[in-house]
Amino acid sequence: MTTKSLLLAAAAGLAVIGGAQAADLPMTKAEPVEYVKVCSEFGPGFFYIPGTDTCLKISGNIRADYTFNSLSSRTTTGSKRSLGQSSFQGRAQIGFDVRTDTDYGLLRTYLLIDAATGNSNGQSWQAGNVSGSSVYVDKAYIQFGGLTAGYAESFYAFYDNYYGDTFFAPYFGSGGTGTKELLAYTAQFGGGFSATLSIEDPAAYRNGVESSSSTLTNAGTKMPNIIGNVLYDGAWGKAQIMGALHQTDVLGVSDSSGTSSKWGFAVGAGVSVNIPALTGGYIAVEGDYADGANAFTGVSDNQYSPAGAPNAYDAYVVDGSLKTAKSWAVTGEAGFNITPQLKAMIFGSYGHYDAPATYNDFTVYQVGAQLSYQIVKNLTIGAEVYYANTKSDQGSENIVAGESDAVLTKATTDAIVGGVRIIRSF
Repeated sequence: MTTKSLLLAAAAGLAVIGGAQAADLPMTKAEPVEYVKVCSEFGPGFFYIPGTDTCLKISGNIRADYTFNSLSSRTTTGSKRSLGQSSFQGRAQIGFDVRTDTDYGLLRTYLLIDAATGNSNGQSWQAGNVSGSSVYVDKAYIQFGGLTAGYAESFYAFYDNYYGDTFFAPYFGSGGTGTKELLAYTAQFGGGFSATLSIEDPAAYRNGVESSSSTLTNAGTKMPNIIGNVLYDGAWGKAQIMGALHQTDVLGVSDSSGTSSKWGFAVGAGVSVNIPALTGGYIAVEGDYADGANAFTGVSDNQYSPAGAPNAYDAYVVDGSLKTAKSWAVTGEAGFNITPQLKAMIFGSYGHYDAPATYNDFTVYQVGAQLSYQIVKNLTIGAEVYYANTKSDQGSENIVAGESDAVLTKATTDAIVGGVRIIRSF
């Protein structure tokens, strides 16, 4: 037998022995691996939570903001040098959208958490003023069928729900109503039509009451804000009409222990139209009127404008009785894509506040423009500049935004604000 034959015979023997020994070993079954599966039912980004029929989407963004305020006409009783002109701010958002399709309709919960750091330095920020670092809940609500419960966008809002795309400039109109504690029901009628009835926490809408001697104290909340809307959402765009009832209830109007109550209201309408001739083109406009419920026009928030503003209350004490103040506002914007990466937008707001008797009336407006460029997917850099103007009947009552102790001494004030934003979304 040759050497080659001996080697082949030995190899065959080893293989047989090894196979016999392996057959004697106990066999174990591998544990099943549960991979994350894409949930396409609710759109891109959703996946099934392992072991459930519930879908989850995690999204968010991180952004860096830099602004410069001209303070062009801020003459104050104090030193103008004490007012901030440049400001730096960072902000992060993370949202959790959880959905389950049940036999009784969609069950959804949504949580949006914000974290902000920096210093606003008395300047206007659409997301609110910041000093230092803070973490807060932006939204937290449950939806089941037509029911919405929790901390959600006010159902009076139209503009802020669908637009409100400025970087820094604040809006008048329903964009100022923001997120509120609420309980609402939305009925769908088909053909793009729906209607909502909502009761909302009134405390966040209070602007207080002014007397000749001092600002009066709000009484305890009694009735919620009652809000309704009718919305059409179609291929050509969206349109909404909305209304709200708001109760003003204060202490000490008739005497030191008395109370006085007054109901106010607000009505508004908004429309947006798509422009097929322009890629991504649209025009959106909203108008609002309020009597004793001035948070709904947004004019009462103009104290945060870089041009300053007088205080705006819901009511005043006139000859011992409560008289409501009125306001109205128009706001709008238009935008389109210059290229697939470059987007342009112009915007503007105009508002007027009418106080009773000899108290202070004022008019405010602002106009601006924005360019944003998508460098790569989900990374955008943008620049914005806007002009804000306030004209007051009593200039001595103007208050500089964010500087409550700096009283303006001019009846007309204005400012130019410019800024840059870098934002990364995921």
